[in-house]
Order: sequence, then C-alpha cells, then structure tokens
Amino acid sequence: MENDWKHLKVSGLYKRFDRGPIVLSNISLTVERGGFLCILGPSGSGKSTLVDLIAGFEPPTEGIIAFDDVPIHGPGPDRVVIFQDISNALFPWLTVMENAEFGLKKIYRDKKERTDRAMQALELVGLDKDTHKFPSELSGGMKQRAQIARGLVMDPHVLIMDEPFAALDAITRRRMQYELKEIWERTKKTIIFVTHDISESLILATEVTVLSSGPEARILDTFRPDLPSGTDPADAEFIAAYRRIEALVGHVHDAGESLT
Repeated sequence: MENDWKHLKVSGLYKRFDRGPIVLSNISLTVERGGFLCILGPSGSGKSTLVDLIAGFEPPTEGIIAFDDVPIHGPGPDRVVIFQDISNALFPWLTVMENAEFGLKKIYRDKKERTDRAMQALELVGLDKDTHKFPSELSGGMKQRAQIARGLVMDPHVLIMDEPFAALDAITRRRMQYELKEIWERTKKTIIFVTHDISESLILATEVTVLSSGPEARILDTFRPDLPSGTDPADAEFIAAYRRIEALVGHVHDAGESLT
C-alpha cells in the first residue's frame, strides 16, 4: 500500500493453535504512525505470538490486523522483524555491509544504490567503520545494531522488535536502549517493541500496552508514560509509572527488575 497510512490497527484479535487453549483473547490496539509502542507482559502472555500475528507469520483465529482500513494478510516488506537471537540473525558468511545490502537485491539492480542506502543505515547505527567485518568479529551489541540496520534499510512501515536486547549483558542492554531511542527520534520510524522488562518499556516507549498472564491473555491497560526523554529511572515520575505497571500485573519488584 501507499505510504499515506496513519495507524496500524489490531481489532478483536483471538489466537488458538489447533485445539489448544486460546492464547490471545480479544486484543485490540492502535499504533500511530511514527509511534513507539512497547508490548509488555510476563512470560507466557502471548507477546511473541502477537508479534507473529502482526508480522503475518501466523494467521489470526479471529480478528483483523490492518493499516488504517486495509487488512494485512501474510508477511510483507512493510513489516520487518528484529529477533532476539542475535547469534543466528545475520548471515555469518557475509560482511556487515553485505548483510545490510542483502534485502535490497530484489529492489535495486544498481550496486552503488544498494551500497549507498546500506551505508546510510549503518552510519545511523554507528557501524560505518565496521562494514568489512564478519558477524564473528562483532560484539553482541554490534550484531544487534547490524540487524537493526538491515531492517531500517528496507524502509518498512513498521519495525517489529521481539525482545531484541534480552540476550545482552545488563550494561550493553542499557546502552542499546538509549541508542535505539536516539535512532527512533532521528528516523521517526514506527516501532513495536516486545519486552517483559518494566524499566525498558518506560525508557523506550511513547505508549505501553500491558498484557495479562496466559492462557487467554488480554490487554490490562494501554497508557502513555509521558516521561521526558532521558528521564532517570530514579526520578519520581519514572518510579510512579513503574508502580502503575506493577499494580496492573499484580507483582512487586524493585525498580529495574523484570516481570519474570
């Protein structure tokens, strides 16, 4: 579809696998174009299933996923997924540049045009000096940045990120959170980000959707944290938003801990 869409809409979504229990129950949400939505929930709440449905990897049992009023059927270049498993996300036999260019081969015949577009994305994620390296030569954070660049270069309507920083150590993870927020602020690319970490959702999101535990996971609440960019997790506003989510999920955690 054309690039004049305004919202990604999920309406009355249910998902059941074969004859098993209902995984997701009556999920409805709207992601504004240029927004940053975090889908937050405990393990087993169907977060990854919801990602698969939005990406088109799985069909809904019931309900509609649409750009404005145009339903989505199956995967497409308008939605790119960034996965958690960084060890298998990149082609190990290709350099960083070749990985970033890979998806463009079916779109652009001209090699220079592919390279120029890939370099723009790699500069955005800070890998323009590492284009010649292979994935085995990259740190965990660099691999994830390379995966993000490979997604951005396709210029999708929506970048879908399924717990992309979960495998990183705590220091690298926090750095990547702030780097991703900066990338989003520069590109205004629509992002759907799945996490079970309350602090992560508050650092990143313009809007947070909280899911209940499964089976039959449902939306407990969707709200805007309205925290200024760069708000410290020790600030009163951040702590208040954190406690609001704690109350929703019915667990008590120290600030900075995850739901699991």
